[in-house]
Amino acid sequence: MRLVLLSCTVRTKEFMIQKYVGFLIAFIAASIFISSCKKDAATSWDTEMLVPIATSNLTLQNLVKDSAVKTNADQSLTLAYNQSLYSFNLADQVVNIPDTSLSQKFTLDSLSLPNVIIAYNLTMGMLAQSLANNSNPFLQAAGNDIINNDGQSMVIPAIPGYSSDIFTFDGSAFFQEATLSRGQVRIYVNNYFPVPITNVILEVRNNSNNALIAADTIPYIGSQDSVYRVLDISGKTIESSMKLNLVNFSTPGSAPNAVPIHLSDYIKLYIEVANMRASDAIARFPSQDILRTTQEITQQIDDRKLTYVDAREGQLHVFMTSSIQQPLEITYILEGAYDKAGRPLTAVTDIPAAPPGQTVTIDRIYDVAGYSINLTGKDGNKFNTYTQTIIAHTDSTGELAHITLADSLQISYVIENISPNYIKGYLGRDTISQADTAGFAFLDMFKSGTIDLEDVNMKFSILNGLGVDGEVRINSLKATSPVNGTRTLTGNILGQPLVINRATDFPLTPALNEFTINNSNSNIKDLLGILPTQLQYDVAVKTNLNGNNGQYRDFAYLESALKINLNAEIPLSFIASHLMLRDTFDFNLSNTNLNVAGISDGVLNLIPG
Repeated sequence: MRLVLLSCTVRTKEFMIQKYVGFLIAFIAASIFISSCKKDAATSWDTEMLVPIATSNLTLQNLVKDSAVKTNADQSLTLAYNQSLYSFNLADQVVNIPDTSLSQKFTLDSLSLPNVIIAYNLTMGMLAQSLANNSNPFLQAAGNDIINNDGQSMVIPAIPGYSSDIFTFDGSAFFQEATLSRGQVRIYVNNYFPVPITNVILEVRNNSNNALIAADTIPYIGSQDSVYRVLDISGKTIESSMKLNLVNFSTPGSAPNAVPIHLSDYIKLYIEVANMRASDAIARFPSQDILRTTQEITQQIDDRKLTYVDAREGQLHVFMTSSIQQPLEITYILEGAYDKAGRPLTAVTDIPAAPPGQTVTIDRIYDVAGYSINLTGKDGNKFNTYTQTIIAHTDSTGELAHITLADSLQISYVIENISPNYIKGYLGRDTISQADTAGFAFLDMFKSGTIDLEDVNMKFSILNGLGVDGEVRINSLKATSPVNGTRTLTGNILGQPLVINRATDFPLTPALNEFTINNSNSNIKDLLGILPTQLQYDVAVKTNLNGNNGQYRDFAYLESALKINLNAEIPLSFIASHLMLRDTFDFNLSNTNLNVAGISDGVLNLIPG
């Protein structure tokens, strides 16, 4: 249908009109020009003219703006319509990943002190010379005999109750004084004499106050044999200067056998103060990891068991308070978390040395957006589980610092505001109900009246972009017309479980499920016959009805969703009652070729052509 819009009556008071159309317009222009030559004469005139000023075509496509018109093989027409009723995103709307935190207090009981070692060789020559200098004539003779038979053989007599000199060792390069929560004295004695030694008594004492740290008695060490002992010194207070005393040793000699004599043969004493952990110390602490711990934190996320999450947003919030008079470097590693370049999620934080009797606190936030996080724990057999490693390292400053058990390191890590791009695992069982109203512009070309449709073919199309299966139930569907009231859909499509299949991954491929509503299973013709402008719907979506049927293979992307669409096709063959069609189009005189500045009023006529 072609429409022509005309101006029927036009009045103007201008002295000169610049541009007109057609013969009639030219005639009027000439008349105005002649009259304008009269001096000082007021001119006034009215004219009526029939001039096309706008045209438009009114087609079916104009009337059905939100629908598609399909031409069938028999040249008949069918209206096709698509309406999105409902959409939800499981990853963004349903799965709420709660914040998780790790907070632990560590004391300096775990700080280690370096091992202190003394090694001493008592040679046969030193022993013989000590015997020769003894006031006992028997021991003098034995010492001189040994010296005189160097490189030869002789019978060594029994020597009782010998005591060596005191040997000191110095740990002042590492500490001044320390009370140990844990520690050991390790004793190694190697006998390279040609005779056994017996009743060996060893003592380790502080040099200044002679306090006993450790002592041991070794009954027998054969020739060319050795003994290893470990003594516990937990709870002892040690000084940087300690002394070793070989309190006693004896030998039964070699009688009646002569044995080779070499003054270079020796007894080796090796003493190590080791594995020291200080509860109170004035020390120059060496570079060391004072803390290295790997811990798991498992979240409760309803009945969901996630194995993997790709974070779109999120932060790692670090709080640390230290009273330690040593600078610390704290390394936090979220195990199994990597960014797009394959870099692990590692946060390194420096804590300055605390002033004596005070603390220092730091507060840092690290962005974890873009990180993929494994949630299966350190052994790979858990769910919703973060695995975190914390390392506290101190570098030696070379300065003495006083520390006690009162000194501590308080560490708190919070993983917060995690919003996923992607999740995987078992996403749980959910029922999501939605009742809402949607505009229905399908038949809005009909402004009043009713129609009796010959046929209607309508489908609920469910596009599942989530890696979960389930079902949809349409509880109710009502159509509302401002003229004809409300009508409710009836039929066996309502309340029935409509099974939906899961999407597949890599690449993401949504599953399409369609359910038909037609004349045979519903009153859909009557529903649309009232020319509705709105649809009221009530739908329920249930996921994973059979539990973890996917064996932790459920997944959801942020951009993937489960969408319920309404698709309809109606052949343009119907009986109408009191039907009115209406359309509008934009009209602006300034878009015409006429100069309309002087038009004061007029009448518009609509002429179908």
